[in-house]
Amino acid sequence: MSEKKFTIARSERRAETGSADVDRFIAGAEPETTKTFRIPVRLSRKLKIHAAETGQTEKDILIRLLTDYLENK
Repeated sequence: MSEKKFTIARSERRAETGSADVDRFIAGAEPETTKTFRIPVRLSRKLKIHAAETGQTEKDILIRLLTDYLENK
């Protein structure tokens, strides 16, 4: 059996574009960040079902809930 040689090559990444460049492509879009958190399975299921029944995304529901909570505090 012959040995096969292989390499893993990765092209260089370009320097990240500034937020001004991003805003130029997506007018009016607010910059986003990722938050990772754990919630009980029962809440996750209820959220998913509610999103499907109302034609919304889970993300949109959570953003609205967080915004309402923080603005009315």
